[in-house]
Amino acid sequence: MSFLFSGASDAAAAQNQAAMQSLLLTQANETNSINALDNTTAQAEPYLQQNYNTGQQGTTALGNALGLNGPAGSQTALAQLQTTPGYQFTKGQGDNAINAAAAANGTLNSGNQLTALSNYDSGLASNTANNYVGQLQPYMGLASSAGNSIANLYSGLGQNQSNVYQNANAAATGAVQSAGNATASADLANQSMDMNLLTGGLKAGASALGGSGLGSALMSGIGAIFSDERLKEDIEPVGELYDGTNVYRYHYKDDPNTMHIGVIAQEIAKDRPDAVHDIGGFLAVDYGRATDYASELAGLLEAA
Repeated sequence: MSFLFSGASDAAAAQNQAAMQSLLLTQANETNSINALDNTTAQAEPYLQQNYNTGQQGTTALGNALGLNGPAGSQTALAQLQTTPGYQFTKGQGDNAINAAAAANGTLNSGNQLTALSNYDSGLASNTANNYVGQLQPYMGLASSAGNSIANLYSGLGQNQSNVYQNANAAATGAVQSAGNATASADLANQSMDMNLLTGGLKAGASALGGSGLGSALMSGIGAIFSDERLKEDIEPVGELYDGTNVYRYHYKDDPNTMHIGVIAQEIAKDRPDAVHDIGGFLAVDYGRATDYASELAGLLEAA
């Protein structure tokens, strides 16, 4: 639909443009925020994963030491235990002392010497094993903590991304609604101006049209204005009333320098023949009757 005035439409177009710019900015910010979240996660994840892997290795070693992973695990634990820093050195020092004592008291290679070696090595292994298990205990907490941190990292990423999308969608919806409201307001404003002109100005235009030409003359006694298409030229549609009646601008042939706005009598005669009069072979329109339904619609719209 076109309108008789463009001021409200121009304002709506400016508001629409601002809304679209806001929408584009929102979309750019959304992309930047998501990229920033992804980059932060990508930077943090390797460190957390490294801690988790280290914790898992320690937890597996602890399970081997406690016999939780079967014979193969126990054998692995024994091998690791024997490579514990200081174990071989302490064992060697202890064994040498026992051997030296046995040599000194004449019991070298005796049963007492062998028993002493066995008891010492067994006690050393037991103490070393207990220390080894104690040293591995923190790895359980490390693995659990790192695993929770990784889970929280991605959970937070998902929540933050969701928040970004929700905020961006809300902003985009607001921009679109703002544009729609601006257009709707412009439509109503333009239609209201149209109606004020046609249902007010044209009804009262009987005394204002004046002029000496046939086309601009008011038929006193009938209250109608000549609106016959045959009397007009340069006819261009400019809009329509609330009831769908077409509105045109035109010149009367006998007054080419004056622009008029109104209806075409031949069209009005199709739906409101009571508002059209034949005067000397030309059709004139009673604008009061021709626009009364549109006026009612305009009043209802303004009251809504």
